[in-house]
Amino acid sequence: MTLTRQLVINEVVNNQQLCEVFLCAPQGGMRKSNRTNTLTLISDKTKLYDDKVVGDIYHYTGMGQIGDQKMSGQNLTLAESDINAVEVHFFEVMKPREYTYRGQVELAGEPYQGQQKDQDGRQRLVWIFPLSLKDSKAKFTKLPSARNDKLELEEEFNEIQQFENLPIQQTEKERLIKGRIGQGKFKKILLDRECKCALCGVTDPRVLIASHIKPWSTSTNEERLDVNNGLLLCPNHDALFDKHLISFDIQGKIVISQTLAETARVFLNIHEGLRVKLNKKQLGYMKEHYQKLN
Repeated sequence: MTLTRQLVINEVVNNQQLCEVFLCAPQGGMRKSNRTNTLTLISDKTKLYDDKVVGDIYHYTGMGQIGDQKMSGQNLTLAESDINAVEVHFFEVMKPREYTYRGQVELAGEPYQGQQKDQDGRQRLVWIFPLSLKDSKAKFTKLPSARNDKLELEEEFNEIQQFENLPIQQTEKERLIKGRIGQGKFKKILLDRECKCALCGVTDPRVLIASHIKPWSTSTNEERLDVNNGLLLCPNHDALFDKHLISFDIQGKIVISQTLAETARVFLNIHEGLRVKLNKKQLGYMKEHYQKLN
């Protein structure tokens, strides 16, 4: 039996939708389904395992949270996936309850053992599986070190600050600054973390725009460097947000300016039922933006 529907690379689903597509169990990082002859792998960055990406190879930790892991069960299914005809599909979880589909994977080498801490904090042996994506257009998320991120952001923003000294109008300065931010490290970090428009779910990075919630012109240097002061939006929603025609309350629910006509709301794909997921720091920045709604 095949999947109940085909997923698109980088599509984000919830746990229920994942189970409906693969006809698999609703829990675990490795989910075998005999009905679809698939093994679904979930790399949850919010939980225990120390998965990593080296080059284009994903080093995925096998199943078992306490004590040494065994080469049995679903670990064995994955180890033999090049001969057992089981399709292996891969998801990443960057935020709780959001499963981002990266596509089908295959073994890129022999499984090997390493040491990691278990659920109780004790060192134990784990099985690690080198995986590569079958689709050349798909990519794993690489989690850069926070220190390197900060250094690269500082270099980028030092360059951007030079625009402030140009003998041009303020609106033109702001356009240049926003354009530069939208092409560099700040956007890349947001793409690695969010990978879609926070409001409508568009995933094409070519059209997504990285913006500061609290504007560059009124932010301190520390706030400019803080990726929690960032929001990834599609062009329509970014324009509305930038002009303070939409904002979000403390629950992340959209608030729409009364000056925006109903026809414009329809064409720009906004309505009162929309909401975004914001962490505590993002909500702190959003408070000032909300107060300036036009």
